[in-house]
Amino acid sequence: MAAEQSVEVSPAAASLDMAAVAARLPWFLKPIARLMPELSYYTVVSAVALGVDLVIFSGLARSGVRPAAAGIIGYAVGLILHYALSVRFVFETEGSTKSGLRRFAEFVVSGGVGILITWAIIAFSTEVLHFPALFGKICAVGTSFIVVFILRKGIVFAKERV
Repeated sequence: MAAEQSVEVSPAAASLDMAAVAARLPWFLKPIARLMPELSYYTVVSAVALGVDLVIFSGLARSGVRPAAAGIIGYAVGLILHYALSVRFVFETEGSTKSGLRRFAEFVVSGGVGILITWAIIAFSTEVLHFPALFGKICAVGTSFIVVFILRKGIVFAKERV
């Protein structure tokens, strides 16, 4: 019996399989199917980064660090981890003419956009519509996740156009 080998599949290789699936889908679903490999990897990376953020936040808050400071530190560590994992497992960077510093700066700015979206949706849903805070947070997380993914895919890690 041959030993099974672990094979790492990059998003680009996974998209080859999705191309065959996308060819059989209705026209309006094809763009979504082409995004699925990167989006699935991005979802896992986001969950890992959020987990690290929450662990750091909780640990610092319990050790006496002010909650706002603990939140910033946790978020910053999660953001750096998210970037490192995104470069390694989600988005192709080979052949890019962008420097790593520029790409990281754009990544941070896109995270800032996510924070602003989250704030705006929660504020609107709780202060104007008078919905429960959890409802606003759930709407904000979903919207922010999608918008930030699109920004990162289309700008931060976009292929250079010739």
